[in-house]
Amino acid sequence: MATFYDVALANDQQFFSSRIREFCAQFELSFFLIEPTWAFDFLSKLEEREIGVRVLIDMSADAYDIENIYFKIAKEVAEQGGYVINDPDLSAAASHKGLFHHTLANNSVLVPPTVIVPRKDIDTFRLTREITNQIGTPFVVKPGWGGGRIGVILDATSEDDILRSAKEAIDSDSFLLQRRLTPKQLDSHVAWFRVFYVFGEVIPCWWEPPANQYQLVTPLQRKTYHLSALARMAREIARLSKVEFFSTEITLADDGKFYAVDYLNTDCDMRVKSFWPTGVPDEVVRHIAWILVEQARDRVHRSRGVFDHELLIKDQDWNTRRKKGQLVPGE
Repeated sequence: MATFYDVALANDQQFFSSRIREFCAQFELSFFLIEPTWAFDFLSKLEEREIGVRVLIDMSADAYDIENIYFKIAKEVAEQGGYVINDPDLSAAASHKGLFHHTLANNSVLVPPTVIVPRKDIDTFRLTREITNQIGTPFVVKPGWGGGRIGVILDATSEDDILRSAKEAIDSDSFLLQRRLTPKQLDSHVAWFRVFYVFGEVIPCWWEPPANQYQLVTPLQRKTYHLSALARMAREIARLSKVEFFSTEITLADDGKFYAVDYLNTDCDMRVKSFWPTGVPDEVVRHIAWILVEQARDRVHRSRGVFDHELLIKDQDWNTRRKKGQLVPGE
């Protein structure tokens, strides 16, 4: 008989994985951390039906590599009827910047002025006056398919820079040439944000260049600087992608408009500020872990056919208090 884990996590950030383990224990959910040492054995046992996973929180799969071990684990869990956060097929589809750019632009989500060059046209592509008027100089080059900032050039000026990006990002089928946006200055803050979306909840953070250090946007700052567009844009990206947990980069440019810059990242960095200078605020990581386990708990109960009325009442009270600001993240 197969051994089932209520929750399995694919992530190598110790603080985050410890919080997931802690919250699973509070909800009496069995837990397994899929570390690299166990990944291949874990997949093998999944395929042999020796083990099963009810909910997989996947933050390690490389959507750009179908041979990636964590991507294979996510696919196998999904095929066996387990619930995967995030669904590997949806993540892969939304991770294609070239395709998702059109989706956003066609649904009134502002994106930087962009020209998309298919790889097959790279050798013959020329920067005309019309194109440079649209995207400016210098401009940004991004591979349509790929991650890890491979092939990203922030100060491109010529066709040679596009060719350089194509040589670095060998798997990308297209390349985005985008205008470099200048963020507004909001008192002491640069208006550049990384916004987390987690199952309907939006957590905006300042993420100011060039240091890219996180700081939580407070409710007062949202009101003072009129930042409600951050939540609206994140929710629209979620609706269009159907991805349940991601981060997005948004800037308030000097023209007074909000633009989605880095559209959707499903491999959210959960390094914490108490250990890493450029890490995410600890309270944000803790709160995200709580939401994920809360969602996992609900899925596990459904799969078991369990519906505990006492837990439901407790959760309703907790959510009511959270909305009123009567508790801190992770309580």
